[in-house]
Amino acid sequence: MNTIKIFCLDTCEHSNHLKQELWDNNILFEEVYLGSTRAIHDLRNGGLLHARAPVLQVNGRFYTGNDLFPGGSIDRSFIERCLPDTGPCQQG
Repeated sequence: MNTIKIFCLDTCEHSNHLKQELWDNNILFEEVYLGSTRAIHDLRNGGLLHARAPVLQVNGRFYTGNDLFPGGSIDRSFIERCLPDTGPCQQG
């Protein structure tokens, strides 16, 4: 089973879009407020010192907005490739 977290901000359009995409596909995830102490700790431990919302974490690997929203639009196929197994996302 995948462990999925979204580090996000309520006012971030991309964060809300990513959450909606996962909800629409019945994918369970944990939401972590990006400004929380826990988020800062988890992201720093993952090597992300200056992360911007949203950040998707799947089984310990982190994917930033640049991965998830290339050109400003959500990359559904990239996200789908992240979720079915425990391996890293594969670039299309």
